[in-house]
Amino acid sequence: MLTKAIESVKVFADNKPSLADLARGRRRRFDDVECVLPSRVVADEPLSATVSVWDEYLRLLPEYDGAFTIESTDPDAIHPDRLDFDLTDEAVAEQEGIAFETPGVQYLVLTDEEGRRFVSNPVQVFESEPEYRLYWGDIHMHSQFSDGAGSMSKGFEFGRDVMDLDVVAYTDHDTMGFFIPPKLQRRRMHNRYFEDMKTVTNHFHDPGEFVTLFGYEWTKQPNMGGHINVYFDGVDDAELFDSLDTDTNRYEKLFRRLQAWREEGDGDVLAIPHHPAEAMYPFDFSNVDYDDDIAPLVEVYSQWGSSEMPRDEGNPKPVQMGQGEMGDPGHYVQDAHELGYRVGMMGSSDFHAPRPGRSHIHLPPHLPSLADVWEDGVGWGHIWRIWEEGSYPGGLTGFYASDLSRESVFESLRSRRVYATSQPNRTVVEFSVDGVAVGENDSTVTADGDRTVEWLVAGTAPVERVTVVKNNEDWHVVEGTADESAGLDAFTQTGEVVDDEPVAGMAWDDQRGSDADVYYLRVEQADGGMAWAGPVWAEPEA
Repeated sequence: MLTKAIESVKVFADNKPSLADLARGRRRRFDDVECVLPSRVVADEPLSATVSVWDEYLRLLPEYDGAFTIESTDPDAIHPDRLDFDLTDEAVAEQEGIAFETPGVQYLVLTDEEGRRFVSNPVQVFESEPEYRLYWGDIHMHSQFSDGAGSMSKGFEFGRDVMDLDVVAYTDHDTMGFFIPPKLQRRRMHNRYFEDMKTVTNHFHDPGEFVTLFGYEWTKQPNMGGHINVYFDGVDDAELFDSLDTDTNRYEKLFRRLQAWREEGDGDVLAIPHHPAEAMYPFDFSNVDYDDDIAPLVEVYSQWGSSEMPRDEGNPKPVQMGQGEMGDPGHYVQDAHELGYRVGMMGSSDFHAPRPGRSHIHLPPHLPSLADVWEDGVGWGHIWRIWEEGSYPGGLTGFYASDLSRESVFESLRSRRVYATSQPNRTVVEFSVDGVAVGENDSTVTADGDRTVEWLVAGTAPVERVTVVKNNEDWHVVEGTADESAGLDAFTQTGEVVDDEPVAGMAWDDQRGSDADVYYLRVEQADGGMAWAGPVWAEPEA
């Protein structure tokens, strides 16, 4: 614990802001607009868009007095021609009366009175109902129930009403370090907080409109190991298996206990490791008996950065927060694949303030308002805003699900029918090998000949690069443009490539490896936004 305290104080001292930086953070100037639409719709389906106005520090700007013209890439789309905020004291507007008529990828484009362009998220328009809709969620959040600022209720409302998310989950810590003694947090969770979390989660769950998942963070203490989020398919029967209990104080023990709980018939449960490459809380896939049935996903990206691969191997967003990234192999998602574990990839924020879908500690240092502190308390979400912490925008998970229900969303996690993006980029990504998409047929094909790898990417900005990664190598790279001002035709990319090589797999050591070839997609946008989809495994023919 002393080591943690010393290292944390050093991080803060090395990154302390100047008074000029903090003074600049008090200004409130219009900077951005978010226009959020459903990602998959049927032609002629009536829609509404959630439009929000932000300043340069990603604070809502209710005093904005301006208007936007509205156009669409679909010449036959139905939509209002204008949106006027007109000093309504509301920074979020619900714009109804929208419908797309032409199948394909479509956008709305908002232009302000100074000619600045703001583009909605991409919308896939289908002639008939698709097998899966695409929903968006941030399922790794912290509240005042552990070391976060603000209440769960405020966070659920922000995710639902401001960011128009479909899925949100809070995962407060079972035990703690640093400013909350671990045993105290454990007592609080068992005595009251765990049940309080259930109450709030149930209150905001609204099937068909807004899904809340229930979970918690199994928390190793600083410099003693990595963290794992535990998610349940229901709420009322969920149990707290904490990281200090002698029956569940190691990864393998936790995995076994969760498997037993599942087999007891009380419901389903999943575990998802996160920021495994962060040096203060590392998760070593090579040094654990990993259970990829109970833990079929890894959080590849959050505000900590990407744990896909090390910085010196080309990671565009390496872990920088805390103690930075691990220098040893075994802690990256690519390592898990090389070891032979069947894990997919999802993303979340791990934000410690009530802002699912829109974290903001990656911005220049700025002081929270007194109203924020008064209403939300202190917590890391506000402390981190004052220091240059080396963070990134948080992440999102795209869920391909048959409907917006807790059952379907959980099944998307269970089957790995999900993918990761950085916030607030609701980039549409489809990825398949020989027609098998991520999450279908256990994400597995039999390589009985040539294999066709296909993708569709519809970005929220021009697409700079699409990379097919095969067996942890950048196997096929398609360059786009780094020009953020490029036209809308640069926002989308489709492609396919044929792999005619025999299956080679990967070997970690003499005993461990993957017999299958492992394919996934990495997407980089000109604005810095990213997405990760996959993998799909190509097994050798028997």
